Amino acid sequence: MSLVKAKQEARAILDFSKGKISKNSIKESLRKTEVVEVCSHEDGGYVMIDNYIKVGMYKIHLTMNGIPTPDKTRLKDYGCFRVAIYETNSKVSKLDKHINEKHDKRFKDQYWVKLNCQGKLRIKNLVDVIIFTNRLDKLRMFL
Repeated sequence: MSLVKAKQEARAILDFSKGKISKNSIKESLRKTEVVEVCSHEDGGYVMIDNYIKVGMYKIHLTMNGIPTPDKTRLKDYGCFRVAIYETNSKVSKLDKHINEKHDKRFKDQYWVKLNCQGKLRIKNLVDVIIFTNRLDKLRMFL
């Protein structure tokens, strides 16, 4: 049995909080973005990277299926994945609130919720998740 030194690090791979976004610009950004789950650290250990996408007050955390390998550097290399959506409110608390998509009224009727539960989301579905959370974030201004 051996001991492996590992650290965990959160990393925003994309930020769609400002400006207008379109499906095409999101697809292009997702295709170009480098997504790494594990990298080696200078002290000989490993860094486990928690990749997330910032969309206004929401964070979309990505969880990849399978074992991370060095040849997987783009989102399309992983094939299917799942997401966890968190609501952030930096004014009140530093903690993020996890949203259960299956039970939350805002999310439960979306087609991609079932795919997410099965771990079968793809880039085209993630685009819809980002568009939907962006719309919800814009509605927040009117409340």
